[in-house]
Amino acid sequence: MDQEQLNKRIDKMFENRKTWESLWQIAYEYMAPERAFFHKAAHEKTHGNTGEHIFDSTAIDSAERLVNLVVSGLIPPWSPWFRLTPGRTIVNPEQKEALRPLLEYAENMIHSVLAESNFYQEMQPMLLDRVIGGTGALSFLPGEGGVSFKALPLAEIALEEDNTGEISAVARKYYLSLRDLMRSWEVPEEFRLANEQNPEEPRHEVQTIAATDATGMWQYMVRLKEPRYVLETRISPYPPILATRWTRLPGTPYGRGPGLRALADVRALNKIKELSLQNAAKAVTGIYTAVDDGVLNPYVLSLDPGAIIPVASNSPNERSLDVLPRSADFDVAMWSIDELRNSIRAMFMSDQFGPLERTPRSATEVAERTRIVAQELGATIARLQYELLMPVLKSVFKWLGDRDMLPPELNIDGTNINVEFISQLAQAQWAQQEQNIVQFMSIMTEFGQVDPKAGMLVDIHAAGRKVAEIKGIPTEILRTSEQIEMMMQEAAQNMEAMDDGTGGGPAGGGAAGA
Repeated sequence: MDQEQLNKRIDKMFENRKTWESLWQIAYEYMAPERAFFHKAAHEKTHGNTGEHIFDSTAIDSAERLVNLVVSGLIPPWSPWFRLTPGRTIVNPEQKEALRPLLEYAENMIHSVLAESNFYQEMQPMLLDRVIGGTGALSFLPGEGGVSFKALPLAEIALEEDNTGEISAVARKYYLSLRDLMRSWEVPEEFRLANEQNPEEPRHEVQTIAATDATGMWQYMVRLKEPRYVLETRISPYPPILATRWTRLPGTPYGRGPGLRALADVRALNKIKELSLQNAAKAVTGIYTAVDDGVLNPYVLSLDPGAIIPVASNSPNERSLDVLPRSADFDVAMWSIDELRNSIRAMFMSDQFGPLERTPRSATEVAERTRIVAQELGATIARLQYELLMPVLKSVFKWLGDRDMLPPELNIDGTNINVEFISQLAQAQWAQQEQNIVQFMSIMTEFGQVDPKAGMLVDIHAAGRKVAEIKGIPTEILRTSEQIEMMMQEAAQNMEAMDDGTGGGPAGGGAAGA
């Protein structure tokens, strides 16, 4: 690992990122002010904006709702959201049946590892960066007792991509205190002595880079910027930092999400709301003109409810204090506010299912709306699965394999094991296939009434298994072909036994009568 080249690479990546920083800063100030620290100094890196200039929370709420929609619809923590299936090289039905118990065991192990880690907790802030800034990053931290994850703020990371558009390097800059540095790494003795006066102040810049090499391995380096000291270097089969984009923009490694698309409407709505509130305050308190006539002192005047103000005269023509006429009511802002709010909610897809106080929607309508959401989010869901979820599953799978917790012959590479996503949004993407199967079965059943051969065209059992696969039905509640055959044989034997008993009864009775 050439450390000097990696040092230059880090500096170049953050230099190329500067064209985005001003845009990100504005977007975060309106949609996530607590995380808007792109231009903060070193000692202020842990503090964002207080949000005192925000007068409307529509964008903040809509961004959170979109993140919750993606989490609950794509990676719900309370139910399985992926399954392992035989890969493209496994074509023999007997081999598939033999492999199924191993795949179910591997599924349960991966689900257990993710549930015991902080994966789901860290996905929420990472996806918020992806929604607002268009780019999110998640670090993968394997350990002996388990794995952990950490959402990396967009303000701290820089990306680099190769000629194919794949992310080839992720750099990070952040600040730590001397105490935190010493908890994780060995620091030079002279550095420790020089900074032991303020061991809790996060003022030491740490730079990290994870880059792929020609063999596909990840080179990982952590260094102090001042003094230039390498804290850690290693080569890992796991991607230490995973980055994902909402949509990829040509010519830049960074993405563009709903937050950047809605920024113009968000700023316009915020300004109109600010002016409306200012006008409302004027309508409540009023604006006055005062004359310094020796009795009324306008420089110490305080307009409080119920206060008595001494004046020289209350004559309508000689008022020492009078109301300043104001402009007309700003009612025109109301339709603009509603229009902008609806536009922002539409961009963040936070109006798909309507408020809860309305009449509950039918299951069919909810399924259809879910399918529409899946269609509108299809591209970004596919990118999230490819850039983040698949690498996470592969990393956890390999982590389990390295500890002999999974059979060594299994490998998630598409050849002998394939990954299918079975969450609500993933199933909605397959809804058309399910609908086509059901419609075709119905049509062939009608044809079978005319020609029995046409009704036999469709294998009902295979069609039922395919629909169950699309819907993510657990395989343990489905009977195998052998079990079905045994049940049919037992039913046939029981029918034969009943027929024999029924037929022999009258004959036996007749013999007795004779």
